[in-house]
Amino acid sequence: MKFRGFFAFLLTLIAIIVVVYGFTTRFSGDFIPERKETCEGYSVFLFPDEDKIDTEVGKGKLMRLRVINAGSFGDKYEVCLTGPEWAVIKPDSLSLKSEESKSLFLYISPGIGIEGKYEIKVTIKSKCVTESETIEVGVLK
Repeated sequence: MKFRGFFAFLLTLIAIIVVVYGFTTRFSGDFIPERKETCEGYSVFLFPDEDKIDTEVGKGKLMRLRVINAGSFGDKYEVCLTGPEWAVIKPDSLSLKSEESKSLFLYISPGIGIEGKYEIKVTIKSKCVTESETIEVGVLK
């Protein structure tokens, strides 16, 4: 009877050691459990007041763009502008709660000799979403 009890104890002890060793080996050192990130539930919209504007050389013009977080979660956004050096957008980053909206302001001020047609691309992006709008600018004499 004593041999059976000792044998059962020994098998249980070996099983515990194998399980603990397997667990510590799996979750230590080089192995890191994979965490899947999802962007489900994130959405943003960008609406310029106008998509075509005209201005004259030497005259500045201010335009508003609305950003709406249409997602289920709050998010932080970076605002980027691609276009001529005489165009500036502010702010260059913002945070919005779910269903919140804020305004961006695009200021253009073309100098002398800049007549023509230009495109300004405004992009708002976060870790999960990106939205862009292109605004056509006509610069007159």
